[in-house]
Amino acid sequence: MGKFTRNLYDWKIRRLTYIMGAGMILLAIAVFYIISNLGYTEESLLRSEKLGNINKIALPLHPDMLSQNEAKAENIVREIEKLLYTFEQGGKYLKGKETIKVSAPDKELKASLDDLRAKWDPYKNLIYSWKDGQKSLSELSDELTSKYAAFMKEANAIEMDVHNLAKAEEKEENVALIILLAYIVLLIFLIYWIVRYLILSPIYKISLTSRELAKGNLSEQIKFDSKNELGYIARNINSLADILKHATDFTTKIGEGKLDADYQGVDKNDSNSLANSLLKMRDQMQKSAIADRERNWVTEGLAKFADILRNNNDNIEELSYQIISNLVKYMEANQGALFVLTEPDLNDDEEPKIVLEAAYAYERRKRLNKEISIGEGLIGQAVQEGDKIYLTEVPENFVEIKSGLGETLPRCILIVPLKINEQIKGVVEIASIKPIPQYRVEFVEKLGENIASTIANAKTNERTKVLLEESQSMTEQMRAQEEEMRQNMEEMEATQEEMARAQAEMGFKESTLNALINNTTDSIILIDKDYTILVMNQVIKDRYKGTQYESMSEGSNALDMLGDVKEEWKGYYDRAFNGEKLSFTIKSSVKGENTYRHYDIHPIKETNGEITGATIFSRDITEQKNMELQKEEVAQKMKERGYVLDGMINNTEDTYFAIDREYNILVVNEVLQKRYKQSGIDLKAGMNILNLLPKDQMEKWKSRYDQALKGEKVKVEEVREMEAGNLIIETRCEPILGDKNEVIGISTVSKDITALKKAEKENEELKKKLGGK
Repeated sequence: MGKFTRNLYDWKIRRLTYIMGAGMILLAIAVFYIISNLGYTEESLLRSEKLGNINKIALPLHPDMLSQNEAKAENIVREIEKLLYTFEQGGKYLKGKETIKVSAPDKELKASLDDLRAKWDPYKNLIYSWKDGQKSLSELSDELTSKYAAFMKEANAIEMDVHNLAKAEEKEENVALIILLAYIVLLIFLIYWIVRYLILSPIYKISLTSRELAKGNLSEQIKFDSKNELGYIARNINSLADILKHATDFTTKIGEGKLDADYQGVDKNDSNSLANSLLKMRDQMQKSAIADRERNWVTEGLAKFADILRNNNDNIEELSYQIISNLVKYMEANQGALFVLTEPDLNDDEEPKIVLEAAYAYERRKRLNKEISIGEGLIGQAVQEGDKIYLTEVPENFVEIKSGLGETLPRCILIVPLKINEQIKGVVEIASIKPIPQYRVEFVEKLGENIASTIANAKTNERTKVLLEESQSMTEQMRAQEEEMRQNMEEMEATQEEMARAQAEMGFKESTLNALINNTTDSIILIDKDYTILVMNQVIKDRYKGTQYESMSEGSNALDMLGDVKEEWKGYYDRAFNGEKLSFTIKSSVKGENTYRHYDIHPIKETNGEITGATIFSRDITEQKNMELQKEEVAQKMKERGYVLDGMINNTEDTYFAIDREYNILVVNEVLQKRYKQSGIDLKAGMNILNLLPKDQMEKWKSRYDQALKGEKVKVEEVREMEAGNLIIETRCEPILGDKNEVIGISTVSKDITALKKAEKENEELKKKLGGK
């Protein structure tokens, strides 16, 4: 029995389903059979109704009632005859409009029918003799009575037989129903047992374990060892629990920082995608950790050298030593040298030289004198080309500094030019025994920009010291320098206005692109997100004639002919496709020219916000760029000469400031700054003077400024009430004129003339006294 139960537990669910289905089909067949063949069928009802009541049907044929029922006697005879014939032979019986099929009688009923027929036929023949007029009822009276009594006796016997037959059929039906009920109960029990123990119980176990699995309890296992579908599911869930447990252990170790952890329960040929994904994640995290360490190393290095550069920017020699000594240590190298590019005066014909400022080797400062021409050796080549040089196989005689301890000579050399804004200020040379990783090379390049900027500032500071020493000799030239500064400011303002107009013009062109696409000097390209050119205006087509881009037109791919800069421009376009607006200036040499072009790359958006492409606007801003460079030069000159102007406006007790036509402060002296400081206002250039005035004073002073901006000289005297006494202040607002005698701003000087007024008053009074005498 146990083996049978074990085998039954291993049955496939579909086989159990087939068994239950077959049981249901057998049940349906049995029910159909019972309903069709047992119980009160049409035949049994007809037999009970007609044959069982044949004595009642024949009652109108009683000898005493024949005369009364003469009209229907013949019909009753035919009905009894039809009824007897049908049940004797079997066949169809027409009851009204309904036809009932009657089967042949069994032996007992057949014998009773034969007896009834034997008594009926003589009585029937007597009735027909009466009906045919052969004899009268009085003549047939005795015979009819005896024959009728014999017939009725058999009719009553038939009634009893029909009744007994009905009871037998009822009993047979009851037995069949009991058997059917027992079968149904057995079938229900079988279905219940199959569903309860072979389906629901395993499903319940699976659901409990699945719930624990969903809660994160991976130690639970489904104890259901079957070979059917549910057993397969249970084994898969157990396998899944094992996989998740291994995955959890693995991710826990990864979360604890153990990035070298192994994944248990999986081999190289395992198709466990989760394990493979987690292993890939671990590998990626290992790479990310290495990248983070490299970034942290670079960040810490930049921060460290930022402090060094900030604290040693007044002496190039000491600055160079601090840089190269710390850089050699931080790079874990052996030797290093820092070269600075000289900057001869503009009036000299001397070529710039590359001078060794500091050297460091084997934890010692090396004092060497070395001067290299541009293009000479690797150092000169790096300056000439403006790019780094990295060698990994250095000849033994290449390194000039050798250790007295017999240490291994460096085999790797890194030479990085120090440049800012494409201007080279010096060179760093690092020699190392070990190869220098790429991230450290990039670190030196990034640091090189900061070093170049600091060297430039240090040189500027040295030149500033020289200028400060010469400032006393420039006193007589101050007025001319002031006028020159004013002119420079006018030029700066004109440049700013020109830039503002250019920006406004660019915005207008962008908003009316479709109407002005070919009526502009700008180069315009429209591309879709597949980098396919949709529109090119005639300006850029003319510009590309005779170049490698000449074949570019609508329908071409915008990246196909870009060569080495393809990835760079693809990055610009992709940023625009992501919604970013780009604006930048680069040098251009499409036709060999040396020009500056400004690019605006904007995304093209539909009304629903979807980005479908990008627009590329470019224009030649060489003149503007040159003006900016000139402006920087002017600003440097102004800075150098600003010390003289500061000395001039700050060596007075008067307040002084100058504003432009937009009321923005250009220059302000320390006296006025200190007065505003007392009110909590840090007054400085660039602030709008109207925003600093009290509301009740703003209209009055704006009116005076506007008068001066129209070219008038405004002079006012005002009495100011003070706690220590009233003061009389004289204020002068005078226009500042440009090269073309246009007003570009105003200067305002306020002076305390209280003592002067008091002296004038006393003088007047004295004159009156003297005149009176």
